[in-house]
Amino acid sequence: MAANPTFGEYVVRALALGLDVDQAARQGPGEKTERRPSLTQRLGLGGAASPKGKDKEADAAASSGNDEGSDSRPQKEHGHRSARKRPGKIECVDVVGSDVYVGTSNGHVLHYAVDAVTMETQAAPAIRTVQAADVGAGSGKRVEQVIALPGQNKLVVLCASTLSVYRLADLQPVGSAAFQPLRGVSCVALDERVPRAAGAEAAGLCVACLRSIRLYRLTADDVRLEHEFSVASGVACLSHYGNFVCLADDESYKIVDLRKKRAGADDDAELPLLPTQQPHTDPETGRVVRPPRPRTLVVGANEFMFLTSSGADPESDTLGVIVTALGEARRGTLQFAAYPKSVVYDDPFVIAVFASGRVEVHDTTQPDATLVQTFAFADSSDAARPKRLCGAVSAFVTTETAVCETIDTDAADIAALGGLQEQELKRDVVEMDGLPNTEPGKPFSSASSVRVVAVAADSLYFVAREPPVLRVAELIDGQRIEEAMAKVDAAQQQQQQQQSGTTAETQFCIQLAAVTCLGSMLLDDALQYFRRGLLDPRALLHLFPDLVRYLGPLLVPFARIPMPRRLRAAFIDIGDVDALIARGSAQLLAEHSSAEQAEALAAALMANTLEVLERYLRSCRSLMRANGYNSLLDRMPFAPDAVPVVDTALARLYATNARHDRLCALLQDPASAVVGDLAAGYFRDSGYYYYYSLVLKAEGSVRQVLDAWRSILTGEWPDERFGGVDEYLRYVVLTDSQSIMLEEFTWLAFYDVDAALRLLAHLADGAVEQIDADQVFAAIEAQGDRPMRVFIERLLTAKHPRASHYMTCLVSAYVRQICEHHEGEESHRSDTLVRGYKRAQADDLRLRFRAYLSGASVQSDTCAALHTRLLGILADRPPQYDVEAVYKCLNDQETGFMHLERAVVLVVMGNIDDALDVLVNQLGDYAEAEMLLVTPDNPQSLARLAPNPLSSGVSSISWLLRMYLDLSKSHNDDEMSARLVTDLLHRYADHLGPDILADIPDHWPLSIVKTFVSRHLQLLKAQEQASNVQRSLNQARAFASKVDYTKAVCDRGPVKLDYSQTCCVCNKLLGSSVFVFEAETGDIKHISCT
Repeated sequence: MAANPTFGEYVVRALALGLDVDQAARQGPGEKTERRPSLTQRLGLGGAASPKGKDKEADAAASSGNDEGSDSRPQKEHGHRSARKRPGKIECVDVVGSDVYVGTSNGHVLHYAVDAVTMETQAAPAIRTVQAADVGAGSGKRVEQVIALPGQNKLVVLCASTLSVYRLADLQPVGSAAFQPLRGVSCVALDERVPRAAGAEAAGLCVACLRSIRLYRLTADDVRLEHEFSVASGVACLSHYGNFVCLADDESYKIVDLRKKRAGADDDAELPLLPTQQPHTDPETGRVVRPPRPRTLVVGANEFMFLTSSGADPESDTLGVIVTALGEARRGTLQFAAYPKSVVYDDPFVIAVFASGRVEVHDTTQPDATLVQTFAFADSSDAARPKRLCGAVSAFVTTETAVCETIDTDAADIAALGGLQEQELKRDVVEMDGLPNTEPGKPFSSASSVRVVAVAADSLYFVAREPPVLRVAELIDGQRIEEAMAKVDAAQQQQQQQQSGTTAETQFCIQLAAVTCLGSMLLDDALQYFRRGLLDPRALLHLFPDLVRYLGPLLVPFARIPMPRRLRAAFIDIGDVDALIARGSAQLLAEHSSAEQAEALAAALMANTLEVLERYLRSCRSLMRANGYNSLLDRMPFAPDAVPVVDTALARLYATNARHDRLCALLQDPASAVVGDLAAGYFRDSGYYYYYSLVLKAEGSVRQVLDAWRSILTGEWPDERFGGVDEYLRYVVLTDSQSIMLEEFTWLAFYDVDAALRLLAHLADGAVEQIDADQVFAAIEAQGDRPMRVFIERLLTAKHPRASHYMTCLVSAYVRQICEHHEGEESHRSDTLVRGYKRAQADDLRLRFRAYLSGASVQSDTCAALHTRLLGILADRPPQYDVEAVYKCLNDQETGFMHLERAVVLVVMGNIDDALDVLVNQLGDYAEAEMLLVTPDNPQSLARLAPNPLSSGVSSISWLLRMYLDLSKSHNDDEMSARLVTDLLHRYADHLGPDILADIPDHWPLSIVKTFVSRHLQLLKAQEQASNVQRSLNQARAFASKVDYTKAVCDRGPVKLDYSQTCCVCNKLLGSSVFVFEAETGDIKHISCT
C-alpha cells in the first residue's frame, strides 16, 4: 500500500493488489479474481520508506528483468531465462474508465473491470476479470506495450516484437489486407497531438521496425499505412507529436520532420541532438555493460524531453532536457539523482520512477529546483515495487470530502451524545441535490484525472493529482483562508461561465471556511461565508446549548444532519459556543486582566456571536421566502424541515437581542413557521409576556391573548412593550366577534371606562341589548356625565329594554354638561354662540335658534352639539323622560343659556304661555314663538309636542303682536319691537284689523304702520272696484243672453214643444223645464243635461 505523500500535487492509490495474472488468464470471463488475504496488508505505499542503500537500488535495477531492454546481462542469457516456466507478472497497462487492460510477462492481455478508486480508501477496489486473450500465440513472451484507443475501438499490442491490433470490446484480432501483424518492431508511439478521447475519429501510430519507421492511421473501420521511411540504425525509443518524431537510435537523439520526409527532403529531415550512451567494458569484471535504455517523451505541443546521463551507470546523475521540434532548449532542465527506470509526462509535471521504487515529481515550468514532490513505496519487495509508469486514457480518483453523510445510530445513542462529540458510529452517505462534481474537466471537481499508472509485478497504482477540493480544504485547515477562497472564487467564475452552477465541492469549501473562521472568532468573515456556502442552519444552532434545549425535539440531532465528514469534524473541534468564547477570551485578554474585564469581554463576544447567528438565520429565512418553500430543494442544501427551526430560533434571538420590530413582524407574518408551543413557553417563562401573547395571537387563540393582555394591563404581568389599551381595543375589534367584544366591554367598564365606551361604538345593536345595563351603569355613573351620556345614548339607539329607564339621567347629564361648558373655561365659547345667533338674527328675523345650532357655522362647536342633541331628546315624542324632574333640573342648573330647552319642556307640559314668554322675552327666539303660535301645524313647530293640539287664528296673531309691542316696555327695546311689529304687520296685514293701530305707540314713526295702512286702503278700494266690475259683468251677461235669444228667434223661428217632448240625453219629458235647443243638430235637452 502506498503511503500518503507530503503536501503536493500527487497521491498514490491502489488500483489492484496481488493480481494472479496466471489464474485470470485461465479462468473464464465474469469470474471474480480471488485475492490472497495477506496482500492487502502486506503490499502498500509507505510514507517515507526508502530502500536500504544504493546497492539495493542497483540490485533492483539489475534484477528488473527484461524491462525495455534495461537488463545489463547478455541477450542469450535473457533468452535462456524466458524459456523457463515462471509465474506471470504485470508488464504494462492502459486504463479506460473502469476498464483496465493488462499486458503480462507470459503473453496475455487481461481485461479487468474495477470499482471507483477513492481518496478516502487505501485498500484496492473490487476487481473482476472480464476477459483474457493470448496475444503471444503461446510463446509465453512478455507483452511490452498496450495502447487503448476507445475512439476507434482498438487495442494496440506490442508482444515479442510483434505489433498487433485487437478490438477493444472483445479482444479479437483485427485483420485486413492493409494491415497484418507486424514483426520486428522495436518500439511504438502514439501521435499525442490527437487525444485518445472517445470522440476522436482517428489516431496516428508511429512504429519503429528494424531499419524503418512506419506511420499508420487507425479509424474505427480500418488500419492504414500512410507513410514509411528508412533509418540508418535501430531505434531504441521514440515519441510522436504531429509532424515531428523524437527518437533515439544507436548513436544519438534526433528529431525527424515528417513533412520533409514526406516531401522527399531526407537530408534536412533529421535534426541530431545529443549522442546516446554506448556500451562499455567494466574494468573490474571485464564484462560489457549496457547503458540504460534511452528515454524520450512528449512534454507539450511540438516539445520533447530526452534523458542524458553523466555515465553509463544507472546511478549516475541524469538530466532531462526539454527541446522544441527545432532543437531549441525550452523551459528548465530536470535533474535526477539516478537514471529513471520509467518516466511519463502529466502536464506540466514529469513523473519518474527509479529502480528502488522511489517516485519523483518535477515541475517543468520552474527554471530551477524542479523537484516538487517525492514519495516511495513502503514494501520494497519485487512484487510491490513499481517498475514502470504507463499512461491512462481516461481514469480518475474521487474524494468523498464534499459528500454529505449522516451518522446511523438509534435515537438513544444520539440522545446520549450530549453535544458535538466524535463517535465511532456507522455513517451513511446520503444523496443531496448538489451531487459531487466527479467530472475531472469541470472546475473544482472532487475527482482527479489519472494520467499515470504505476506498474508493479502483481499490483497497479494510480498516481493521481490531489483533487482540487482537497487542496483547498488543506489550505483552509492551515488557516490560509484568503488563499483558499481565491481558488474558490476562481472556480465559481469558471462555473458561471460554463453555466454549470455551484457544485457541492465549492459549497463544502465555503462552509469549511465559514466554520474555521468561526472557530478563530473571525465573526464577520464567518457570516460572509455562511451566507455564500448556505450552511444548514440547524448545524450552527447545535453550537448553542441554550438554543438546543429551547428547540428540543424540533431540532434534529447533530448526527442526523447531512454534512461532509470533514465539516462535521470542524464543528466537533469547536465544541460549543461556551468553549468558543472561552478560547476567544483567552486569546484577547491581557496577561493581568481582572475578572470583571474577562467577564465583560466574554459577554461582548457572546453578544457578537449571537448577532452573527441571528443575521445568518435571517438571511436563510429571506432566501427561503424569496424562492418559496416548494423550490427549497432547488436552491438550499438543507431539508425543508429546517424552516420551522429557523423561525422558532429567530423568535428567541430577536427577543434576546432586543429586536422588537423584527420579532413582531416575524410573529405576525402569515408565512411564519414559528412553533408556538416552544416560543410561547420560553417567552412566558422569561418574562416576555407581550411576545407570549403575540405567539398566541398568531395561533388564533383569541381568548388566551385577551387574558394575557388583561394581565399586562392590570400590572400582573408587567411588560412595557405592550401597546396598551389602544392595541388591546384594535385586536378586540379585529376579532369581529360580538360575543368577545361584549365580554371585553363589560370588563373594560370596570377597568377603563373611556376604553369601554370606544369599544361600545363597535357593538351591534343585538349585542348592546344583551348588556347588563344596571351593572355597567353603576360602574360608569361614577366617572362623570360624559361617559354616562354616551352609554345611555347607545342603549337608546340599540333599543335596549332598560334604555328608557335612564332617559331622565341622560337629560340631566346633558344639562349638567352644558352648564359645565357655560361655567368653565369654555364659557366664552357659549357667549360667542349666543352672540352669533343675535348677529344672524339681525339679518334674518325668521331665523330660529334651533336652525342656527344645526347650521354649518357652528357644527364644530361642542356646546352647540350638546344643545342640539339635548333638544333632540327633549323633542322626542312621546317623551321617555320624567318631565317634571327634567324641568326641575333645568331650573336648578339655569345659567341663562338654556332658555330653548326650558321652552320645549314647558310646551311638553302644555304650558304654552310660559313657553312663549321664555321664547320671546328670555331667549329672543321670535321665529320659534311665531311658529308655535301662528303655524302650529308646521312639522317643525314645537306645537307638535304639546299634549293638546293648538289652534291658529287672528287672535293668535293679535296676541303675538301685543307681545312684540310689550318688548318696548319690558326690555326698552323699541328698535327690535318696531322691527318685529313691522314684519308682522307686513306679513299678516290681511288677518289684522285697523283697530290694532290704536295699540301702536304714538312716538313710533309713521313709517312703521304706513305699509299696513296703505295695504288696508288698497284692500278697501279693491273691494269697491270688485263690486262694480261684478255688476257690469252681470249686466253684460244678461244683455248677451237677450241678443242670442233674439237672433235665434229671428233666424230659426220659435221653437214649439208639446208635452210629449223628451230630453235627448236623459229621455225624460221636458214639461215646463228650462231647455236648450242646439240649432246645428236640432237636439233639445234639459239645461241641466248640458
